[in-house]
Amino acid sequence: MRRRKRRTLPRGWRMVQSRHSGTSGGFIGDPRWFPMDLDKQTGAIRFADIGPERPTGRDFLDIISGERIVPEKTLPAAQAREIVRDNPEPPRINFIWHTSYCCSTAIAAAIDVPGRNLSLLEPAILVSVAGARREADRQRRGDISWLSDVAFRLLDRPDLDGGVVTVKPAPASNYLIADAAAKTKGKMLFLYCDCRSFLTAAMRYGENRRRIVRYLFNILYRDEKAATRWTPESVAELTDLEIAGLTWQLLIARFDASLKLHGDRAASLDCDAFLESPREVLARVWDFLELPGRVEESALYRDGEFLSRHSKYAGRSFAREERLAGGKDLSPELADEIDKTVQAVLAQFPQGPGTLPLPHALATKAQAR
Repeated sequence: MRRRKRRTLPRGWRMVQSRHSGTSGGFIGDPRWFPMDLDKQTGAIRFADIGPERPTGRDFLDIISGERIVPEKTLPAAQAREIVRDNPEPPRINFIWHTSYCCSTAIAAAIDVPGRNLSLLEPAILVSVAGARREADRQRRGDISWLSDVAFRLLDRPDLDGGVVTVKPAPASNYLIADAAAKTKGKMLFLYCDCRSFLTAAMRYGENRRRIVRYLFNILYRDEKAATRWTPESVAELTDLEIAGLTWQLLIARFDASLKLHGDRAASLDCDAFLESPREVLARVWDFLELPGRVEESALYRDGEFLSRHSKYAGRSFAREERLAGGKDLSPELADEIDKTVQAVLAQFPQGPGTLPLPHALATKAQAR
């Protein structure tokens, strides 16, 4: 009796594009056609025509959100795989994995220099690829790590020969850390904030911020082997603050394990160290990522107002001193609850409060809060 061949594609995905679509995939080599997202139902990668100009993080956000309408094309991921696999050399991509609320957007922007490094901010395609990988692994459908390889190769589009691409994936993409280590040859920076800073940020800016943190927790806790102990009822009983604390714990635990596993390719950075000495620490980040050119080409050196503007929200200011103050403006009741949650979270680590700084630190903060 013949054994049924195990599927290498998730159910419903096509191997090739419909012959009536008029799309052959030849456009993949054109840098203006950028991979935006993956349809997890059909396995089609959506490409957008971003135009001849150098893309910015804002361009991708506007296209994904629908605020900017541009021509689009789709191509089955399996067909894209056949096109990009001709080059056996792994792509040279750097990664900035992060916890959120840790100046990741500011650091990515600071190293974004035309002709030197192109910073890609939280590509939606990596969130979708991570989701597909999670689902395939949980349901034991077979290894589809080739999908990560395709996405990485499609994102490897430096400005010029000799230039570099650095990707800052969204935290929901952290499932791809092992794939990035196996299928690329760049460096990986693990950027984080401490637990108190994470909880303080999570409790600000209203319900939407708390909803985002809960969404992230619902993704991350299912990645763990102990996920079965979390029933929907037990999760529903957790407060927003407890959810935030557990989310930070899951992020830091994965970072700690990854740093110990990947040696010289990986380094960690507490964002407070960057805020205390921005230029000195950025120079270390630049050297670690082996970026071409000189760090003095960064906007952090050329623009005296760089760190005074909020990196995410146009028109809003940013005060390093307030950020480093650690939420001193919180109500006494909330500050006390945050302190208790921090102690409970750190107690879950074998090292306790000594969990931070994480291994292979590029710099450590001087202030103890």
